[in-house]
Amino acid sequence: MTELIDHLADMAGQRDRDLMDHSFLGLIDDLLAPESLVLARIRGEGEKRVWTMLPARRRDPSTRPGHLQPYALLSSHVRSSESGRIVCEPHADGQRTLVPLNTGSEPCGVIELQTDSPLDESATRTLVGIQRFYRHLRALLDENERDAMTGLLNRKSFDEAFVRAAMQVDDANPDSNHWLGVVDVDHFKRVNDRHGHLIGDEVLILIARLMRSTFRFDDGLYRFGGEEFVVLMRAPDASAATAGFEQLRHEVEGFDFPRVGRLTVSIGFTRVEASDLPSAAFERADQAVYFAKANGRNAVHDHAMLVESGAIELKTAAAEESGSTGIEFF
Repeated sequence: MTELIDHLADMAGQRDRDLMDHSFLGLIDDLLAPESLVLARIRGEGEKRVWTMLPARRRDPSTRPGHLQPYALLSSHVRSSESGRIVCEPHADGQRTLVPLNTGSEPCGVIELQTDSPLDESATRTLVGIQRFYRHLRALLDENERDAMTGLLNRKSFDEAFVRAAMQVDDANPDSNHWLGVVDVDHFKRVNDRHGHLIGDEVLILIARLMRSTFRFDDGLYRFGGEEFVVLMRAPDASAATAGFEQLRHEVEGFDFPRVGRLTVSIGFTRVEASDLPSAAFERADQAVYFAKANGRNAVHDHAMLVESGAIELKTAAAEESGSTGIEFF
């Protein structure tokens, strides 16, 4: 009982989904001691939905890891995921138990346990209880971390993700590069003034959808409030980052917004440095956005390139510390 309470307290204290999932696996591993244990998680939305696997836990090194086939699972067990029904079936190595995980009506993953013999009634009830706890905990995390209107991550969740990105930066490894982009809807005030705030809200929801369809499932997409969005993405160099942001600009420009018509966005971005603070990186990207808006809008600008060309001046750390950005981070 003490181990159970410790595990539940550990899960409830996590704000990082990966760490929470590892705690979740540890809880099941300690309580039921399966021969193998693996978590298949659904990441992304729509056509970009993919399966990612947490490494299987194996008590016997000779035991084969989980036999889940992610894409086959998507078609054959998604109905079980939606209903929450635990599936138990015989397997060549014993018994396989599939525990669907969901948040609300949306499936978010499946746990596979392999055991020598079928789980008894007590173990099955334990799994059902853990399954419900996981669902409620994920729902609370989503409510706390996501913008209620667009479903994107909110400003509260940005700082921790930024710090993790900065810690991963390795100048010798281009694959560790992260980029922070600020996306601002051009002339959004006109939309609200001409069509009302309900139509304005619909525009923001549609732009959020365009962002999801443009960027990868593991890129961080945030709404900071109003018509301002933030992207935290991984890319090897400025050219690749520019291509990603240009794709979003092109998608928005070509979209026909109901009752509004055509809209554009101005985007500024900057490379995340190992020593960066969120406010400093945001200020650089925001400075590039202001340059775009002052020079015709509907454009993507790299802060470093603007500084290098002399188009803007690099702000000093002293200016940033003076509070000139007017931005407060959580």
